[in-house]
Amino acid sequence: MDFKGNRKLADSKFRDGLVSKVDEPYDRFKAAQDVSKILSVYHDEGYLEAQAESYTSLDSRTNKVILTYFLTDGQRVTIKDVMVEGAQAFSIGAVQKKLKNTKKKKVFKEDTFNDDVALLVEAYRNKGFLEVTVDSRRRVFTPDHDKVTLFLVINEGRRYTVGSFSFEGALLYTNAELRKAVTLVPGKLYEQSKLDESLRNLQDLYANKGYLRAEVTPETRTKPLDEGRGTVDLLFSVVESSVVYVDRIYVDGNTYTKEKVIRREVLLTSGDVFSAVKMRRTVEKLYNLGFLEDVQVDVQQPRSPERADVVFSVKEGKPGVLSAGAGFSSLDGLVGTLQVQHTNIFGLGQRVNVMWEFGKKRQNYELGWTEPWFLNKPMSFGVDVFDTVRTLPFQGDTFAYKKGNRGLGIRLGPRLSDQLSLIENYNYERVRVFDIQPAFIPDGVKPAAEVIPPSDDIKSAVTTGVVWETRDYVFDATRGGRHSATLEYAGGPLGGDLNYYKPELSVARYFPTFWKFVFTLSARGAFIKNLRKTEQPVAFSELFRIGGVDTVRGYQSGEVGVDGGRVYTVFNGEYKFPIVQENKRTILQGALFADLGGCWSSLHTVNMGVGSQPNEMKAGVGFGIRFKTPVFPIRLDWGWALNRTPDQPKSQFYFTIGNIF
Repeated sequence: MDFKGNRKLADSKFRDGLVSKVDEPYDRFKAAQDVSKILSVYHDEGYLEAQAESYTSLDSRTNKVILTYFLTDGQRVTIKDVMVEGAQAFSIGAVQKKLKNTKKKKVFKEDTFNDDVALLVEAYRNKGFLEVTVDSRRRVFTPDHDKVTLFLVINEGRRYTVGSFSFEGALLYTNAELRKAVTLVPGKLYEQSKLDESLRNLQDLYANKGYLRAEVTPETRTKPLDEGRGTVDLLFSVVESSVVYVDRIYVDGNTYTKEKVIRREVLLTSGDVFSAVKMRRTVEKLYNLGFLEDVQVDVQQPRSPERADVVFSVKEGKPGVLSAGAGFSSLDGLVGTLQVQHTNIFGLGQRVNVMWEFGKKRQNYELGWTEPWFLNKPMSFGVDVFDTVRTLPFQGDTFAYKKGNRGLGIRLGPRLSDQLSLIENYNYERVRVFDIQPAFIPDGVKPAAEVIPPSDDIKSAVTTGVVWETRDYVFDATRGGRHSATLEYAGGPLGGDLNYYKPELSVARYFPTFWKFVFTLSARGAFIKNLRKTEQPVAFSELFRIGGVDTVRGYQSGEVGVDGGRVYTVFNGEYKFPIVQENKRTILQGALFADLGGCWSSLHTVNMGVGSQPNEMKAGVGFGIRFKTPVFPIRLDWGWALNRTPDQPKSQFYFTIGNIF
C-alpha cells in the first residue's frame, strides 16, 4: 500500500486504521472502506475538503496488487465565530460556553461540533425545555475556505414542570416501590438527566432480582398551561419478562495474576439468580485489590434466554511501585517519605510494603506483609515490623521529648460477609519516652501534670473488634462508609509492663454530591483505663494527645484539651474535589475541611462546649492538597485554629501520608 499527495498528514496517520492488509487478498469493498476512513482522519484534523481515491496496479514480478491511495489535503478549516440565534433562557455567552470543544480559532471538526450541539440540547432539556430544537446546518466559509462561521438557530419551546407519574405492566413491585426509584420531583422543572437516572434505577430494581431483560419505556404527555409553560406527565411502561440465572463465569485479560485471585472476589456463583448489586459490588472489590487498572463486565446469553454468562475483563496495572514525597516547613524542616510496595507478589494478591519516613521530628521504618486469603479462606493475615521515633510537643514546647516504638505486629482479619469483618491483632513492642527537655523532668516539686516521666516499657497487647465496611473504593471512597468498634487490652495475662484496656468507636461516611465532589463526615472516640488489679496509673506514653494532622488540624499535638488525657473525641468534615485527572482517575485533589475535638482527664470531666478553655472542645478549618500515588495519598494541609490561646500560632502546615479517615 502506498499514499500519494498527502503533504499535511504523515502516512502513519492513515495506515493503522486501514481494513486492507498486506499479503491479504484484495477486496474492493475493503478499499472503499479505507477511503472513508482516510477522509474521516482528514476531517478530524480539520481538512474538510480533503479528497481520497484508491487505485490498483499489478506487480508482474510478484503477481501482487499494489494498492495506492491518491490524496488531496485541501485547506485546514478553523472556527472564525459561533453565532447564536433564538436563545432566551441562556445568554449567548452561556450557550457558547456549553460548546466545550467548539471555540473560536480551534480546528473545526464535524463530529466534535455535533457532539457539542447534543450537549447543548441536553443542557436545555435539563432546564425544562423538553421540546427544544437546535438547527446547526448553516455554515459560512471565508473566500479562502480556511475559516468557517457556524450558526446555531435555537427554538426553545415551552418550559415544562413535572406533573404526575404512572406505571403499567409492573407486577413484581408496587407503584409506591417504583416511585422511590424516580428522581424527578412533581412540581419541579423537568430534567432529562433525572429521567435517565430514573430509568437506570428502575432497570436496576429488576436486575437486582434477576430480571435482566426487563424493559422500561417512558412516555411523556405534555399539557400546555400558557404561552411559555407547561406540565409533563410520565407513563413508565414495564415489560418484566422472566428471571435470568447465572450460567458460567469467565475471567479474561489477566496475564500475571492467577485466575483464582480474581475469581475469589466474585460474589456471583453459577446457578444463582442474577443480581446487578452483586455484580457492581464485585467490580468494586476487584478495584480494591489495588493492582487492576480497569474492570469491565459483559453479560452474554449464548445458550438460553433464561441463563447468562458473565465475563469479567480486567486490565492489570503495575503491582510494584516505588514512591517518594518530600516537603518543608519552618517548624518541621525537611520531611519526606520513601516507599516500595508490591501489591501482587507472584500473581497471588499478596502485598509487601517497605517504608521510610524521615524528618526533623520523625524517623519511621516499617516492613509489612499481607496475605488477603490466608489458607484460602476469606481471612487476611499480616505481619508488621516497625521502628518509629517521634519528637513531640508538651506544654507549648515543640521539641519537649521523644517517643519510640519498636516491635512486631501480627494481624488477622476474618471476613464474616462481604461487608462485615473482625479485627484480631497482637502487638509486642518496646515503648520509650526519652530525651526529655530539662524543664519537664520530674523533680519532686512540679505537679504531675507539668512533667514528663521517662520510661522504657514492654507492651504486650491484643486488639479485637468488628468492622462494617461499605465503601466503594477503599483507596479513594466516593460513597458508603466504614464503622468500627475495637477493644485494646494490654498487660495482665499477656505480660509486659503496661496494663490497661482501651475501647474505641469510629464512624466515617462518604456522600457524593455532583460529578466527583465528595463530602465526608467522621467521628471517633475512645477512653483508656488501667486494669483493676494494678494500682499504677496509665503510662504517659499511652495517654491521648489531640491536635495535629490526623485529629484537629490547626493545632499541634496536645493543644486540644488536656495534654495527655484519658478520654477523647474527634469530629471531621471534609469536602474533596478533583483538580487533575488521568485515565478517568483523580491524581490531584483539593480539600476543604473543618475539625472539632476534645481531650479530657476522665469521663466525668467531659465538656462538649466549644471554646479556648482546657476542658472545652476546639475547632479548626482549612484547605489541603491530595496527591494520589499508586500506593498511598500524600497530604498537604493548612489548618487555622479557631479557638487558640494567645500563645498558640494562628495556623499550622502539615505534610503526611495516608488518609485521615
